Amino acid sequence: MPDPARRYEPAIERGLSAETETIEAVVALAAAEPGGARPVSALNPEAGAHGVTTDPRELRSALRAGRRTRGRFGYYEMRYGARGSAFTRSDSAWIVTLVEQPAGVVERQLSWLGALLAARGMPRWLLEVHLETLHAELVTAVPEKRQSYDELLRVAAVFRDERFSHLDELTSSRLAESFDDCLGSASSNDLPEAGALLVAAVADERNGLPRAVESLTEWLADPARFPDDWITAATETVAAARDLARE
Repeated sequence: MPDPARRYEPAIERGLSAETETIEAVVALAAAEPGGARPVSALNPEAGAHGVTTDPRELRSALRAGRRTRGRFGYYEMRYGARGSAFTRSDSAWIVTLVEQPAGVVERQLSWLGALLAARGMPRWLLEVHLETLHAELVTAVPEKRQSYDELLRVAAVFRDERFSHLDELTSSRLAESFDDCLGSASSNDLPEAGALLVAAVADERNGLPRAVESLTEWLADPARFPDDWITAATETVAAARDLARE
């Protein structure tokens, strides 16, 4: 008998028909007899056994938010590809379930996720942005649960405040712009907001997140992947951010 997770796994960004198929697969697996494939496997066969929302409206919002976040940050696709897209789907659908938990649990779980992702090359700023995007999608689709969804926005604000406590908004912006200026618009547009990612990683480092800078620069400042001027700009941006960051 074919693995139901494999049967319903959609290819990356295959459009609305694939999205609908994925949502229906999650719901079908949730309704199946105990002992079968878990709903999360329809989103990502590698995601393990954690829970995900099975409300079609919330699932659609989670998938849409994931596409929007990945669409803004080309870094996701360039570095993590289709596998990263699958984890975006399963993580987003899991995050939705957290809003049913007490506030302290939500923040603790998302802080854990932020640290995990930062150690794998994704500054916590990316999760912060995703929480804001996910919140916007959810309150549009399911307005009656806005109060619960607002917890995602609150945690995003906590992350933002922690980030700016070490490198304030103006300083962060200037450092990111300096990276772009070093390269010129043509080169910096190859990977938009790369400078901002580097600055955010330094803020994570000051917040005590393990390997926050190293896990990003091992790819984003890899001499085998980027030209010399890019490597110089990345190295100088990290150094400048570390010099300016407050303890």
